[in-house]
Amino acid sequence: MKNAASLIGIVIGTSLLAVAASGQGYPEHSITMVVPFAAGGGTDTVARLAVPGLEAELGETIVVQNIAGAGGTIGATELAASDPDGYTIGFMPIGTMTTQPHLRDVAYGAESWEPICRLVDDPMSVLVAPDSGYETLDDLIAAASNGGQLRSAGPPPGSLPHIGQAALANAYGLDLRYVPHEGGSAVARSLLGGQVDVFVDLAGNATKFGLVNLALLGGDERHPQFPDLPTTMELGGHELNYSIWFGMFAPAGTPDAVMEVLAGACERLSSSPEYLETMEEADRWVAYLGREDFNAFFQQQFANNGSLLQAIGMSQ
Repeated sequence: MKNAASLIGIVIGTSLLAVAASGQGYPEHSITMVVPFAAGGGTDTVARLAVPGLEAELGETIVVQNIAGAGGTIGATELAASDPDGYTIGFMPIGTMTTQPHLRDVAYGAESWEPICRLVDDPMSVLVAPDSGYETLDDLIAAASNGGQLRSAGPPPGSLPHIGQAALANAYGLDLRYVPHEGGSAVARSLLGGQVDVFVDLAGNATKFGLVNLALLGGDERHPQFPDLPTTMELGGHELNYSIWFGMFAPAGTPDAVMEVLAGACERLSSSPEYLETMEEADRWVAYLGREDFNAFFQQQFANNGSLLQAIGMSQ
């Protein structure tokens, strides 16, 4: 009887482990979502727009935890070190995930994550003042070629606008002198006042700041949100494909079954009419990538940004 009882215990224990490993029952309590920037900022705002829909899909509360500092790397470091059980996930932007690891000595890299999904992908463009005299991208390129130097502007070095203008300059062989500013509003004032010449930022900020879009830093197809705006490649130039995206990540080692639950919730959210309407009202572009596609996209972005930063002498 003792042996039979022991055998039953082993079978039951093995079954319970199998259930746990399969992720059945997940989630069973609230989930923490790390946002690596302060409350009220751009990343935090986009993250919180996703929370109600994700809570409805998962059937549990999602608690947003803002861990700001060092370009988002403090929050990312804490997320990477969290238990890989699906109860701590992150809503992370491109810069924190694909440029900061090349600029700083951080404790995470491309292998530190299980990408869940990409939810948002906002296109970047080349912005100028309405009275700049640059009516096309060719006008700007001509002014910055043949020994001419233009002043580009944006947030401090290492930011996505800085990386975007570096990509533009590197692709076309332009001489752009970067002038750091504190925020997009300050850049817009300098552009409108004639102190600087060009700003690479979110295409949607043209309307916000009273600027003019010359071209998207995109591929060979126009963006659905900006059907009248050509891309650099469409204009006979380079396929730069620079945008500001946001995605959900879990620490490496998170069980596959748990990842499937999270990825499924993200997929359903991305097609939710309520979420799409909310994002449209916020002037953000939902551009869903599923788990496998997002992982491939993320790995490529990580490598590409590392190569660019090395080419312009900024990588560590």
